[in-house]
Amino acid sequence: MARHSEIMDIFKGKRENFNFCNDDDLMALKMVLIKCCDISNEVRPMEISEPWLDCLLEEYFNQSDKEKEEGLPVAAFMDRDKVTKPTAQIGFIKFVLLPMFEQVALLFPQLHDVMVIPLRNARDHWERLKEQDDEIRAKQQT
Repeated sequence: MARHSEIMDIFKGKRENFNFCNDDDLMALKMVLIKCCDISNEVRPMEISEPWLDCLLEEYFNQSDKEKEEGLPVAAFMDRDKVTKPTAQIGFIKFVLLPMFEQVALLFPQLHDVMVIPLRNARDHWERLKEQDDEIRAKQQT
């Protein structure tokens, strides 16, 4: 993720005039496809993606717990006191996954229905859950 923006900028710059015979264009495509494979959990059906999300969040939370114990700074997205499943996923889908998969789908339009649409559905699912969580918290505070 440290190089996400760099990889996306390179790919975007090449996508419009993409040439499958150009080694630099192909390298940019390979890099973005590897990223897609690596962080594509939310493209899968919820019954498959959610257990993996639970494992990932637990790993983040355990790491941040240890960082807190040692007095180290904690990344906000890894802090169990600040993150919920819906909030973690909404931002990740909106700002990382959707822009990346939408760019890839511009080069390969057949991917729109099998990758972009499921991501939008996942975003909508997590937004509905966040709304429900917010309503519950609001009722508890009154």
